[in-house]
Amino acid sequence: MADDQTAQTRQLRVLQIGGLAGPGAAAGGVWAVARMQSAALAAAGAAVELLGGWLGEPPPVERGSAPYTVRYCRVRRPFPGAKLRGLAGLALPWHAAVLGRSADVVHVHLCRDFITTAATLLLRRTGVPVVAQSHGMLVPSGAAPVRVFDRFILRHVLRVPALWLTLTAQEERDLQQLGVRRSRMRRVVNAVPEPVLRWSDPEQQVFLFAARLAARKQPAVFVQAAVEALDAGLDARFVLAGPDQGEAAKVRALIARSGHAERFELTGELTPDEVQAAMARCTAFVLPSLNEPYPMAVIEAAALGVPLIVSTECGLAPELELAGAAVLSEPSAGALAEAMRKLGADFQARSDLSARAVDLHRTVWSAEKLAQDLLSRYALAGSSRHGQRPRRRKAGIR
Repeated sequence: MADDQTAQTRQLRVLQIGGLAGPGAAAGGVWAVARMQSAALAAAGAAVELLGGWLGEPPPVERGSAPYTVRYCRVRRPFPGAKLRGLAGLALPWHAAVLGRSADVVHVHLCRDFITTAATLLLRRTGVPVVAQSHGMLVPSGAAPVRVFDRFILRHVLRVPALWLTLTAQEERDLQQLGVRRSRMRRVVNAVPEPVLRWSDPEQQVFLFAARLAARKQPAVFVQAAVEALDAGLDARFVLAGPDQGEAAKVRALIARSGHAERFELTGELTPDEVQAAMARCTAFVLPSLNEPYPMAVIEAAALGVPLIVSTECGLAPELELAGAAVLSEPSAGALAEAMRKLGADFQARSDLSARAVDLHRTVWSAEKLAQDLLSRYALAGSSRHGQRPRRRKAGIR
């Protein structure tokens, strides 16, 4: 029986559509999740193809040893300053429609952008079961352009997926307000693979902020908290690693007038391996972000066993609190400074947090568990395709 189930799993053809893939930090967390899911599914035996948009000339197709292929499609900025939602390109929706006809299930990481919206609309004619995941990015809005988009376009898109994968209760409430029935939602988690590195407590204390220098991540509050902690006598260094998305100038100005400029380091954007290395040798990873639904960096740090100081506004806070795997702090400079000072003075607390974080990752956020959860959700989506058009198979693009 087990052999039959394995054979069926190996025959499953999954098409993932991950939105913007690059270059560099332009991709963001959604693409990282799509890559992680695709790799986990391939390791579980599924044949996976992942599509992503690329600003500029796209890289060649990636073909790994596992049944996992990544294909990049060119997207453009139709006008100067166009952000994620304004990127345009027909190649990705076209590839999605063609490849979707030979897939068993299509998993779309759906946002209010052209490429994933157009791809989803084209997929409705293939008859393939569509599973959507919005990563908390589809929320009701009072902005006039968004309301127009939702009324004339998004409401049709929302009818296509047979199933919606959600990360938090808030995301489910938002989708319900947009018209998605609760019965079409299933909860999943994000995950990262078992890392090669493992955290070790450094001799010289280092508190790490590794995220985009964007307003929601609050890098300036991290700096303000660090200055308060230094003024109170904490002997530590503070590292900010991540691409600038509007906050770098403010951060540099705060550091320059802090009186502790020598205690800070701004590294800019790091590669994934460099981020892991920085996490593995820091005293604690600190994320003071506001309204943060599901930060992958926290899961990556937990996998390494890094002591965590995380905002109470983080969507992962309930799991972290239940497991005793993080220090939860209000996202204010004073609260963060106190959390860093207390944790910096308590070796045993850091050791306990590390062990609990590793246990939490293996129990909840492992790649193996993610793959099995996704496969079960895909099977449910396939069994719930009522009233869809017959499948029309065509050979994929190779």
